[in-house]
Amino acid sequence: MDNNSPKCAIDHLLEAQQNGEINEDHLLYIVENMNFMVMETPLWTLEWGIAELVNHPQIQSKLRDEIDAVLGPGVQITEPDIDKLPYLQAVIKETLQFRVPVPFLVPHMNLNDAKLGGYDVPAESKILVNTWWLANNPENWKRPEEFRPQRFLEEESKVEANGNDFRYLPFGVGRRSCPGIVLAMPILSLTLGCLVQNFELLPPPGQSKIDTTEKSGQFSSHLLNHSTIVLKPRSFQI
Repeated sequence: MDNNSPKCAIDHLLEAQQNGEINEDHLLYIVENMNFMVMETPLWTLEWGIAELVNHPQIQSKLRDEIDAVLGPGVQITEPDIDKLPYLQAVIKETLQFRVPVPFLVPHMNLNDAKLGGYDVPAESKILVNTWWLANNPENWKRPEEFRPQRFLEEESKVEANGNDFRYLPFGVGRRSCPGIVLAMPILSLTLGCLVQNFELLPPPGQSKIDTTEKSGQFSSHLLNHSTIVLKPRSFQI
């Protein structure tokens, strides 16, 4: 590999293995978890977003109206359009706040003894950040138990998913924040935007809502029961 060429994460991992900093088992573990974080968590977040839009038809309708008004009926959304659609961005942010995909982030470790909040933290402790509680603490959020995208256009309009506010860390923060944010946010926005733009998302026949009971895994929180929803195509008058 050309020493002047840019390195990706895998290059750095292979270099660390060659230097004896990590062994093969560590390398495989890291790569497996990278695959999990990059591929599976956006899929689960997308599933949560669809479920909440089905269960909140007024929010779904408001999102559809924004897309039609900004882009025009039948004009398909593309990535450059995302910045023109603040309510779509708010829906994605709210999904990540209301249904935190990784409630404790990925475990970290401090190399040296430290003090935090008056507590001694011995070196090489496993550090878990409770992002779910940060995002659902009623002392820090207005009605956190409600799916309410409008919060990110009103009282929390300056809060972003990049870690600029410690109450809201869906991707972590700082040097070890999740680099997948640059892929996840556009993918979530485009996929949900396209679905709402072209279909009315409805619960199965005979049901008014779909089940959003949670299931927690080693890292993630996702739907316990997958549901079949109805996609009713829209007819555009162009």
